[in-house]
Amino acid sequence: MVKIKKNIAISDSGFVFDPGSGDSYSLNPSGLEIVQMIKLGKDFSAILEAVTEKYEVDSDSFERYYYDFIATLAQLHLTEPDGKD
Repeated sequence: MVKIKKNIAISDSGFVFDPGSGDSYSLNPSGLEIVQMIKLGKDFSAILEAVTEKYEVDSDSFERYYYDFIATLAQLHLTEPDGKD
């Protein structure tokens, strides 16, 4: 399961700050929702269900988006090293 590093600060407006590197990022509203669900410990299937119920997106499209998004978070060093879902 993917885990966001504990030291990563995420505001309610989608501002992400990594105190280890000093880097900051901005999430769009759907990205923020996904990161918040990951922080709550939800797995891919729970996130898939929540997002496909709320937004007009099919599960295959969301799955591609989700894993691309997770790969980006990993490249930015915002996830735990073995965080796989």
